Amino acid sequence: MSPLVPPGDVAIAVANVAVSVAAASIYLYVGKRLFDRVVSPSARLASVQLAIFWGGLGLTILLGAFELALALANAFPLPLALTFLIALDLVAVVALWGLVGFLTYVYTGRYHVPVWGAIYAAFFVMAIYYTFAQDPSGVTFSQGAPTLVYSVAPIRWLELVIIVILVGPELVGAILYLSLLRRTRIRQQRSRIWLVGGGILLWMALDIFVPGTSGGWLLVRPVLEVIPGLMTLIAFYPPSWAQRRLGLPSATGVADLRAREAPTDP
Repeated sequence: MSPLVPPGDVAIAVANVAVSVAAASIYLYVGKRLFDRVVSPSARLASVQLAIFWGGLGLTILLGAFELALALANAFPLPLALTFLIALDLVAVVALWGLVGFLTYVYTGRYHVPVWGAIYAAFFVMAIYYTFAQDPSGVTFSQGAPTLVYSVAPIRWLELVIIVILVGPELVGAILYLSLLRRTRIRQQRSRIWLVGGGILLWMALDIFVPGTSGGWLLVRPVLEVIPGLMTLIAFYPPSWAQRRLGLPSATGVADLRAREAPTDP
């Protein structure tokens, strides 16, 4: 049986696994620090949701690295590939639910958990159906990663719906979050809004526009995508230089995520 990963791609694939594990570790660390953060009771769920988002991204990268490692070992048959795809979709959906829930709370002061839960549960079902409707029949190595081979053309309208749900709420939420800059002139609030909101938009831009499936971008993209996570970490756990230059307070004491007029701790 021929190897799944062509010999000419082995070296960069091994490097990609190493870089991805390092990037995933940083994301998981950011998620853990945000989860441990002391906030007011009313803001606790929102703080956890933001931690779920960054930690979930770390877990998706880690699962992708594990997939690639199995492909390098030529131990990635179709049933296992489908299992990983379902797991990745589930983690991604939960992570996006966390992000939208956090943005909803900070902007409106409410969570709307049942609404967003139903939307992302439906999104998960659509994503799984979209995959199986194309009749996956095998696994190949394409554009730097193990990829499913399909026997049926994709359903275009369903593909469009999935893309809209995947991008729309997060993009609108991040823009609305940045619009909170109009509500405050307090330096520390503005700095945190820029760091968190800007970091989310930067992550989305990198994910959409930076190629991650060819050449050196396979190694560069995971490194670039760490930057938005570090921006969020600095916003909530600012080092001394950020406290001085951006006016950010230290991460001690109980904090809230929003106030009547503007978020005190976005």
